[in-house]
Amino acid sequence: MTDDEKQTDGRVIPEISVGSVAIAKRSSGVCDPGDLGVCYEVYELDGRPGYSFIFERGRYDGFSPEDVELFLFICFTEPSIAGYEFTNVLQLVRDFCAGRFAAAFPVQASCA
Repeated sequence: MTDDEKQTDGRVIPEISVGSVAIAKRSSGVCDPGDLGVCYEVYELDGRPGYSFIFERGRYDGFSPEDVELFLFICFTEPSIAGYEFTNVLQLVRDFCAGRFAAAFPVQASCA
């Protein structure tokens, strides 16, 4: 186990931070298998960690640690996104359309 991983119930889970890039393993309401996503916020809800991801088509949602394990494969952290500071979803969409997350996506959906 490395410094970037933690162990939960015998499973090794990569540490997730803003800028963590993931590949969707299965469909959810916001992603399809193979879609790329990037974490734009790490938060706590009712004392449990949560992770917000935006995907290459501009759809976004929050994931619990269990959701991450079920739906996402965490690949690496994109340094150019690691410093992103989430303020609200309107700004998130503007930032997405302006290419703020482009380093995580080889091809990004159009916002036009």
